[in-house]
Formats: sequence, structure tokens, C-alpha cells
Amino acid sequence: MFKKYFYDKNLPFWLFTVSTLILLTVPKLIQDGMFLDGMLYTCVSHNLSNGIGTFWEPVYSASYFNAGSHFFHEHPPLVFGIQSIFFKFFGDSMYVERFYTFLTMCITAFLMKYLWNKIFEKNDGLKSIAWLPILIWITIPSTSWSYSNNMMENSMGIFTLSAVIFIYRTAESEKNKIVLLLLAGLFVFFATMSKGIPGFFPVAVPFIFWIVFRKKTLVKTIIQTLIIISIPALLYFILFKIPQSNESLTFYVTKRLLSRISTNPTVGNRFYILKRLFMELLPQIIFILVIIVINKYRKINLPALSNIKLSSLFFLIGLSATVPMILTLVQRGFYLVPSFPYFALGFSILVAPIVFRFRERVSSNPGKFKAILIVSVILFILATGLSVMQKGKSIRDKDMLYDVHTIGKAIPPESEITVSQDIANNYVLECYFIRYFNISLFVDVPRDYIMVKKVPTPVIPDNFKKLNLDTKLYDLYKVKSDIAE
Repeated sequence: MFKKYFYDKNLPFWLFTVSTLILLTVPKLIQDGMFLDGMLYTCVSHNLSNGIGTFWEPVYSASYFNAGSHFFHEHPPLVFGIQSIFFKFFGDSMYVERFYTFLTMCITAFLMKYLWNKIFEKNDGLKSIAWLPILIWITIPSTSWSYSNNMMENSMGIFTLSAVIFIYRTAESEKNKIVLLLLAGLFVFFATMSKGIPGFFPVAVPFIFWIVFRKKTLVKTIIQTLIIISIPALLYFILFKIPQSNESLTFYVTKRLLSRISTNPTVGNRFYILKRLFMELLPQIIFILVIIVINKYRKINLPALSNIKLSSLFFLIGLSATVPMILTLVQRGFYLVPSFPYFALGFSILVAPIVFRFRERVSSNPGKFKAILIVSVILFILATGLSVMQKGKSIRDKDMLYDVHTIGKAIPPESEITVSQDIANNYVLECYFIRYFNISLFVDVPRDYIMVKKVPTPVIPDNFKKLNLDTKLYDLYKVKSDIAE
């Protein structure tokens, strides 16, 4: 049996794909330090697992106050709830959130493989190269970055991809499979409860399928769409009838979502997101062009591009998750992450016959097969070895993290520290304090501790005494217990 798997035609390619996936994410995940947004989500989820806050009223820190609330309503709460379960089961280690985000990546890859198998259900040859879209997907720059930083898009992408799978299976069928459409609607609801409005894009898939293939009538397409929409509409209707969920979701929509869109732009040009999309996909575009050129140069008896309609379907799905962002000036590169699986599938479908032929040539040549297998094994060993070597290191904010752990171990958990606005402007600092020690930072509000930068020399009130800590960036002072001393 082992020999059978060892000589599987796809073994070197799967091993290469898995090794690439590990190499681009795990060495970063295993180190301390994370992008601000990912740390924020981690802190809220960790607090929720420890009974600090509730599902509808999540809490970031004792000092947090935004838009008139001490609760963290930056996003709907589903992802916080899910991630908090991981903390309850696996404890407080920093690797819990890293395991969670790695798992979301693996689930997304599995769903892409499942969808690829459905696409080529009647073509065993192309079906067998399901590693191709996963390899293209993981090499899109923001994909690996997002899965290295616990972004909200990682979880939302699972729900939207699941919804698209159910819709695709229904669209391919002769009948409207009501159960699958209802499940698609449920996953759309989960997606919107993860990241809000962007999670609605799968609703457009029946129309996109109709535009590309015209397999069903427009009336049936409209009915499909209405069935999908009915589930999130019904569930939100119920939630807005329940006081606690109504208050939470109303605050999110009115005070955070609409307010941010109107008053807090992140770009100056609405078409930034399309330019960013092109730059993200540029390596994949070049890869496809190279394959086409080689195909033409060698005069291989295969079309340069295949299944153009099918690939167009997935490109359009990807655009449906992207283009609506031009309606707002709140745009970030990682907002594109849920759209990347569809672009990867679109590119892969275009060149699948050429890649399949290459796989066949390699597998029929023992020398080439062995060479690619050896390269893949070496890459796997390199990826896993490099990952293990990063344990105990910091990928970012090294000195800051050193001080956080030094200070956090020296004072009681849940302590409160006064800091200046200058220090507080480095928002990720409090994230680290909250995540590891539940220590809150208060800007210019008197507390038992004061933290200041080592340089320049600070002015400290007389009733505070410096703690002798081996820190690198900050000094910590504690109020004297005996003022009369």
C-alpha cells in the first residue's frame, strides 16, 4: 500500500503544494507578534473565553471606549464566538490563535479541492490535479499574509466558499435543490455575521451562472436567489426582535459601519481596490502567460486556453466579491482575501489541460518523476525545519514584546497602567498587554502604574517609584504604598 501512494502521479505536486503552504505561513505563525487587527480579534476572543464580555457585548479592554460604548462592536461577533471556543478547549497559549488561523487556511484549501472535484466530476484526468488551484491561491501575496495574521477574512472566506459550493451544485443540477439553496443562505448569514456586508456576495452567484451559461431560465434564477436571501433575511429579522442582539447589531450598523464609511476613509481613490487586485494577481497572470507561451512555442496539440466559459464564471464570482468595494473609500488589501479562491480556480481552469499533460509526462518518466519528488521532499523538510527554528522568536515588535512580557510578569494580571498619548498611539502595544496579561492602558488617566519611554527622560510625580525591571523601551513606575514615607 505504501508503494502505491509513494508512486502516485500527484504525490510530488501535492507535497510541493503543501510545502509551499507551510513555508509561506507557519514560520510566521510560530513566532510571537502579529498585525494589529489580528491581535485585536485575538484579544476579544480570548476575553470572551474567560468570561470577560458576552457574545453580543464583547470586550477588548477596560480602557476601550469608542462611539459611546465600552463594548467592541467593530465587527459582528460570530468569529469572536468561534475563536473563543478554541481558547476554552486548548487554553491560553499564543499558539491557540495561530492554530485557529492555520486551520481556517486548511479548511479553505479543502473546500477548494472539493469544489474542483465537483467542477471536473466527469473528467478524472483534470479532477486529479486539484493541487493546482491551491498552489496558485496560496502564492497570492495577501493570502499567506492574511493567514499569518488571524484576519477576519479567513473565517468569512470559509462561509462564502461553502455558500458558493452549494449554489454551484444547485446551478449545475436540472432542478432547484431547495435544501442546498437554504444551506447556501445559512452560510451567507454566517459570513455576514463574521464581517458584515461583504459576506453577501455569494447571493450574486445564481445570476452570474445564468449570465455565463443560460442553463436555466431567468425566473428560476430569481427564485434561487430569493431562496438564498430568505435565510439571512429571516434570521436577521429574528435577531432584531431580540433586545440584546438588536442593540448589538444596531450599534454595529449605525455607529461603526455607516459611520466609518462616511467619516473614516482609508484610500483617496475608489478604484484603489481594483489596482490592488491586479497587483496581487500579477504573479499568477505572469505564470499563466508563461504556460501559454511555452505551449505555443512547443507547438503542443492543446488549446492555449480551455473551458473559457467555466473560468469566466469564477473570475466573475471573484469580481463580485471585489468590485462593490469601489462604492466606499474604506479599502484594504486584505479585504480581497475571500475573493482569491475564485481567481485561483479561474486561472487553474484555463490551463488545466496543459498542466495535466505536463503531469502525465513527468509521471511517465521515472527520472523526472524522481527529481521532482526529491525537490518536493527537500522543500517539505526545509519548510518544517524552518518553522521549528522560529519557535521562541518574534516576527515583529521584538523589543516591545520583550518589555510586555517583562512588565506583565512583574505586576498582577488585570493591572491598569497610565500612559501618554504618544505611547497609546502604538495601538498594538495594548493588544499585547491584553492578550498575555489582561493589562489595560489608560491615556493620561491616573492609575497605580505609570509607563513611560526611556528616552527622553520623563517627568514622574513624586508619589511614584520606579520598578527595577530589565526593559528595553519603557520604564514602569508604581505608586508608593506609603505616601507619608
